[in-house]
Amino acid sequence: MSTSESDSLSASHQQVTEVLSLLRHELRTPVNGILGYSEIILDDLEGDEFLSSNQTVINALSSLQICGQKILTSVNNHLVLSTELVNNFESDFITVINLLTHDIVPIIDNIFEDCETLHHEEQLKASGTDIDKIESSTKNLKKIINLISQIKIASAEDILCIFRGESNRIENVQDKNPHDRLKSDSEQKFGVILVVDDVENNRVLFSRQLQRQGYEVDTAVDGYQALEKLSHRAYDLILLDYMMPELNGFQVLSRLKSDQKLRHIPVIMISANDEIDQVIRCIEIGAEDYLPKPLNSTLLRARITSTLDKKQLRDREQDYLRQVESLSAKMTKELEMGRQMQLNFLPRELVQHPSWQFSAFFKPARQVAGDFYDLFELTENRVGIVIADVCDKGVGAALFMALFRSLIRIFSFQIQIDYKATCSQGSDSFNDLQILKSEQILEAIALTNDYVAIHHGDLSMFATLFYGILDLNTGQLSYINGGHESLVVITSDGKIREQLKATGPAVGMMPKITFKMANTQIERGEILVGYTDGVSEARNLDGEFFSRDELYRIIQQPADSGADLLETIKVNVLKHIDTAEQFDDITLLAIHRRESLSSS
Repeated sequence: MSTSESDSLSASHQQVTEVLSLLRHELRTPVNGILGYSEIILDDLEGDEFLSSNQTVINALSSLQICGQKILTSVNNHLVLSTELVNNFESDFITVINLLTHDIVPIIDNIFEDCETLHHEEQLKASGTDIDKIESSTKNLKKIINLISQIKIASAEDILCIFRGESNRIENVQDKNPHDRLKSDSEQKFGVILVVDDVENNRVLFSRQLQRQGYEVDTAVDGYQALEKLSHRAYDLILLDYMMPELNGFQVLSRLKSDQKLRHIPVIMISANDEIDQVIRCIEIGAEDYLPKPLNSTLLRARITSTLDKKQLRDREQDYLRQVESLSAKMTKELEMGRQMQLNFLPRELVQHPSWQFSAFFKPARQVAGDFYDLFELTENRVGIVIADVCDKGVGAALFMALFRSLIRIFSFQIQIDYKATCSQGSDSFNDLQILKSEQILEAIALTNDYVAIHHGDLSMFATLFYGILDLNTGQLSYINGGHESLVVITSDGKIREQLKATGPAVGMMPKITFKMANTQIERGEILVGYTDGVSEARNLDGEFFSRDELYRIIQQPADSGADLLETIKVNVLKHIDTAEQFDDITLLAIHRRESLSSS
């Protein structure tokens, strides 16, 4: 077979498929009205004892249901695609039409007879409009049968042109009774549904059925009007007809799913066309479900209930996510305020002295931190030095950081009071003052420990901390190391001269702990380096620690000043972490006793 012959056969197959699809759609549409409105009348009979026992009415309504199903069976049996039909369309199609006409025409006559029977029942006057709609649907069906029965020998393409132009002129009766009886308030369902169908009779029928189930219903005559309505109103569900002129259901669905504001609305596709390929296309791009015409009211109710239930769950989930995002934004704002407040607890300006250089670096792992450092003047030429790490991380550690910092300062400032008191008594003994200062250091840490352990012991919060008092004139440093990382004294040539190891346990673990005091001397040119474990335990993407050994290797490299040494440590630690998440707070403190007053 040549390429041109193959293309011609493919085009013929497509045209025949389209003819059958269009005929099935047009024939099922009025049948949908016959079955739907007769079912509505049957539902009404359930609440009327007289009518429900009227056998004439029951027989007529049952006959309408049977007639509708027979027509569907005939349509399904005869309008079937086959190779023979494609190859011999002009002759075989006439046979198909004759078979359809032979089956359906007598059934149409039976439907009109049943409607006439129902019209003669006085008790059915309230349902007269519905009976009229059954008759209207049947008239439309008859017009379609008359139209196709007049088709003689013609190609599939000719039939498509003739049939489309003629079928579009078949009139549909509009609903003259918009005030339908709804269920009681207790049975009302929640949901606003948009019905999109180019056939007025279908829109009316769908609306009636859905309103009777308690839904609020809006309608659109085509895809363009549907999109326009969707841009101005919120809907819970869309019932979308597949076969519509200009903008078909698939195209409308595609636009909905590409719109961020509308893509969440569930869509149930409805069509008299039950081609599985079209169903799959719709489901693939986001349709929630699919229903064939004529609609089964029970199936319609079940599908809508299921779809709206799922939407309500999604809506609740979205509401929950919005609440979480809102709370998260508020929490972020609160944490940012907390971070700013916590930064205020750190020294705004470091101590300035011609013989000494004080440098610090602080980088929390989260918005708020448990690490802190402090430098504050006590008596003249004496400075308090604190570097600490509160256990745990986050808000809890940050609150206790503020508590530890405040308690140490409050208790330590007693040194100034005691100093003034000593001076007022006429004492000028340096040794007496030195003993008083040492005792005050011990008392400041002991009082802080007891306060935290007694009042907050149930929270199991404690801090490793180093607290020292540095005499700026002599370089003498008296200190207590409560379970903290050893501070390191570096000589001017980069050697580690001394490690200021722990002199007691962490502060706040239990009351009445004894903390020992130690002393050291910072000589000219030496640098005191303090850090928290966030430095040595900093991790890279492979989970490798920066390590204490690497820290000691870096700090033993010659540096011109404490600030330069601290900057070198900081750069190396951050380079090691790189893009990995910072695991712990990082705090560094460097105190450099200059060689001479002229040293920078």
